[in-house]
Formats: sequence, C-alpha cells, structure tokens
Amino acid sequence: MLLERIKEKKARVGVVGLGYVGLPVLLEFGKAGFYVTGLDIDQNKVDSLSKGESYIRHIPAESIRNLKESGKMTVSTDFSLVSKLDCVLICVPTPLNHNREPDLSCIVSTAQQISPHLVKDQLIVLESTTYPGTTKDVLGPELESKCNLKANHDLYIAYSPEREDPNNKHHKTSTTPKVLGADHPYGLEVTNALYSSIIEKTVPVSGTEVAEAAKLMENIF
Repeated sequence: MLLERIKEKKARVGVVGLGYVGLPVLLEFGKAGFYVTGLDIDQNKVDSLSKGESYIRHIPAESIRNLKESGKMTVSTDFSLVSKLDCVLICVPTPLNHNREPDLSCIVSTAQQISPHLVKDQLIVLESTTYPGTTKDVLGPELESKCNLKANHDLYIAYSPEREDPNNKHHKTSTTPKVLGADHPYGLEVTNALYSSIIEKTVPVSGTEVAEAAKLMENIF
C-alpha cells in the first residue's frame, strides 16, 4: 500500500515545477532517501540539473551533484514519467493577474499534462498559492479529465502550501512547519506521512479548503 511505501521510503516522489519552491522540496526528499523525479517544461532547468548545476542563488550546486551522483534523481520534460510515480507534488507559479486574482493557468495546464498518465492510488499534492476551493473544484476535475480515475476514490488529492520564513536567517524547508489538508481520511494520512519524512513539524487540518484559507491568511498578514 502507498502508506507503507512512504513509511519505508520506497515511494517514488515527483515534483512538477522546479522553481524556488519545487527544487528545494525535490532535494529534501532526495536527501531523505526517496527516489525523486523532477519535471518541468523549461528545458534549460532540466539541462542545468542534469549537469549538477544550480540556477537558484541560495541552493548550492553541491547538493544537486550529491543527489545526482547517488542515482536517485531523474529530471525531465517528459510528463509520461508520472505513471511511474507514487506521489506527485505540483509546485507551479500562480501570479496575480491585472484584477489581483491568482492566474491558475499553470495549475490547469499541469493537471491536463499529467492526467493521461495517472494511475490508481497515487497521491497528488498541490503546493501553489491559491484561493479556497481550487484543489477540489479546479485541480480535481482537471486531473479526472483525461483518465478513468476519480479524485478521492482512485486518487488521493491534497493541498500543502509552500511556506517561506523571510526574517529567519536560518530558514530551511525541513524546519518550517507545514500545513496540509485533504478531503479524504486516508489521503490526509498518507500526505502527513510523506511530509513528516522531511519536515520536523506538520500541521494536518480538516480539508483542502482549510489549508488553502490558512495560506491565504498568512500571505495577507
């Protein structure tokens, strides 16, 4: 079962979107011993990581080279690799549009790209900043659109927003508490098990909308 594979660190973890949010998460799971797959539409990012190079200032190239040399990291623009993964984390940008509303086009396009390759019992986690209801009302239907699987029945869908700690000079992904929510009890359990393997403190909440609202309030504050 998925929960057991996660606890034994045998689950294969994929991260879609290798920017300032996705790349650190990918490296943390790799450092924890998971086999990781990074997916991005930007060939330049994929090429840099394949060479063991960093394109984000605060991420040392050494951490990328170490993971690459361990043989536990794959990076690609080929989204069909999703079919080989147990957990898929979506870390794509949601910039504000001219109406100060989040642009969900990257979430929608990512869901459409991975949908044909989804398999039963996978966990899909959205990390992108957005408004309450996005995971349930936008991501779920888009994931279902090109496969014969149902969200929170055949697939488990969760929301766990990326977090920054700007005034903390010692900020690290692993030491920043992480909120997570899912609309299915088992989905919440596997999401908590997954993130607990790389983060010191997780904060499970009652559903995806609660987690989305928590992120929104934190950003506004």
